[in-house]
Amino acid sequence: MITIATPSGTVRAVPSEADPAGAVRYRLTGAASGTVHVTATSSPARWDRFDAVRATLGSASARAWPAEPLVRIRGRAYQGNTVRVLAYSADVPWGWLERDLTDTDDRPAPEQASQTLTSILRACAGDYAARSDFPGLQHAARRHDTPQLLKWLDAMISHAERAQARWLEEAEAHRVQAARSLDAWWTLARWFADRPHPVLALLLAPDRESLAHRAEYLPKWAEISRGAADEEGRRLTLFRSEYEGLTRPTAAPESGERAYFVVGQWTGGGDVDIWHVEEAPADPGERADVHEQHQEDAEETFGSVNVVYASSPQAAADQARREARETSDRIHRELTRP
Repeated sequence: MITIATPSGTVRAVPSEADPAGAVRYRLTGAASGTVHVTATSSPARWDRFDAVRATLGSASARAWPAEPLVRIRGRAYQGNTVRVLAYSADVPWGWLERDLTDTDDRPAPEQASQTLTSILRACAGDYAARSDFPGLQHAARRHDTPQLLKWLDAMISHAERAQARWLEEAEAHRVQAARSLDAWWTLARWFADRPHPVLALLLAPDRESLAHRAEYLPKWAEISRGAADEEGRRLTLFRSEYEGLTRPTAAPESGERAYFVVGQWTGGGDVDIWHVEEAPADPGERADVHEQHQEDAEETFGSVNVVYASSPQAAADQARREARETSDRIHRELTRP
């Protein structure tokens, strides 16, 4: 049992045994009643990495209608969920993915109730992630969720392929039309130079949708369409990578991934200079203390510390480098987007 101090009073949460999908139900008593379902889930960044924990009010799945009693505070029932992103410290905003908490009439929860529910969800998620059998729960959740994730990714890959082809076709059409407009304008210009005529002068004038106007803006449209095709290509690469990752056989829980502190500094271009890799303590309190110490040391030299789940220190360092490169690429795309 865990005891949670909330603005509405003390709440006690009693965990059940894990079900075959790796989910654990926390039965609440005290200032709140009802059930919180907690399960390992895929990362918001990559669906093939199950390095997140989702806590949901009343349902083991965020996609299903609550199957058990919703959490109630003073007789009012609430729904919603929160996701703990384990790759980051729980003390930073991006360590959590918060959802809107609403009542059954879809009205936002009052401030005190929202704070209470957030405290409950975070406490249950933290207790779940600290369990000694957490690697096994991750494995079970991955096995349970993979078929649906693959189905979604298959549809997303097909859509991205069609979208990329459409943008490429549109870019080529704009390019061809621009070239034809330019050629036609120069032909008319030569005719006008040889034998001036009011009709030729009218056709050469830079009015809206004239040959000159089209020759000017169509190349820009082609560039925009090409950029959209490139963006769809990047999405397509990510979707295919996630699909391959989910179909790849996973390691047995006994030899699964462990948490590591990776301390380093970005050096530009998506590269990272890693100074230190250390396996994180299993105890949540001890882990928080060690993380805080590493964070203080890193900040003195403009570095950072991340929690990475991997099978070995070297794998943790490699994953940190990959994530830094992906983050750098994503920022670059956002800054250079037309």
